Amino acid sequence: MITKGVWDTFLTIDGERLLLVKRKHSFVVLFPIVLTSLVTTLFVIGSFFFFTTLVHSFPLFIVTALLLISIALSLITKNIIDWYFHMYILTTKKILEISYNPLSSRLMNDVLLDHVNCTEIDLRTQGFFGELIGIGDVVVTFDRPTKQEEFVFKDVKEGHSLGRFLTKQLIDRHAQMMQTQMQPIWFRGYQKGAQT
Repeated sequence: MITKGVWDTFLTIDGERLLLVKRKHSFVVLFPIVLTSLVTTLFVIGSFFFFTTLVHSFPLFIVTALLLISIALSLITKNIIDWYFHMYILTTKKILEISYNPLSSRLMNDVLLDHVNCTEIDLRTQGFFGELIGIGDVVVTFDRPTKQEEFVFKDVKEGHSLGRFLTKQLIDRHAQMMQTQMQPIWFRGYQKGAQT
């Protein structure tokens, strides 16, 4: 369970509430781990045959195998860290994409929902396997006066339910904004000779 204090740093606008925190589907990190493990296994087997049949040096094979395994573990660790620190956050006032890769990069993309004129939400699922495991993209298009921008929730789990949730939240937000904007403003005009 995530405590409220962890997310307070992302809630910077008065009256803002956290609605959703989402990461990419775990398959996104699982596939590179399996691929790295298979490639490393093939290289270790290849180096075993090379160093035992051609070079005849078993200690050199051990050193090479340990080097290959340490490189593979480093790549696997980097993939897990990159996946873990890449998240999407939806609040009542904004949408954020946060990607932090230790020692290499940091990305923070946010869209303030108060500055949005028109919103479109598109769902994309890539192929049968994507449909089977429930992985997909949710593309939110914001139409601004100066430019058009897309905000993509890439490779998220249960993209269809996330798309429905985002649609409901943005429609509710738009209805609240329209309700506050459409209310008449009552004022008393100045009349000559009238007492106030």
